[in-house]
Amino acid sequence: MKKTILFLLLISSLISGGNLQAQDNDQLVNGFIKAVNINNQNINIFLVDNFGNDFNLDITPETEIGIETQSGERWVGNISQDQNYVLNLLEEAQHSLEPITVKYSGGKITSLVSYESSNIKNNLGYLAGSFIFLAILFFGYIFIINNKLKFISSKNR
Repeated sequence: MKKTILFLLLISSLISGGNLQAQDNDQLVNGFIKAVNINNQNINIFLVDNFGNDFNLDITPETEIGIETQSGERWVGNISQDQNYVLNLLEEAQHSLEPITVKYSGGKITSLVSYESSNIKNNLGYLAGSFIFLAILFFGYIFIINNKLKFISSKNR
């Protein structure tokens, strides 16, 4: 079995030309918008992360953007569609202190999205706790009703 795996790895490395593909150099930042302004075809955005680090990055026409609007709708696009609308969405996110996640390489942002803070593992604990609480209430109610029925039936005899 080990020989087969080694043989397949050798063949796959020969097929790919002997080059191993590495991940790109993009980095992630979760933070808040400090300031936004238009700079020619780009939008310049100043971010601060949870540790107080400042970032000065550019949103280019190639940047993929996914932002939630004030009405709760999700807008997906880039600044080449409507630069002023994107600027307004970013200013709304700044004023409402909406956290965002930015993927960038160098000084240019490759993708910008509204930060998704919900974690299903955290929510499952609340769901289990509420289910247990409701089960205790339900069976407690059944227990009380059962005792009342026994008491009433013992009086009728």
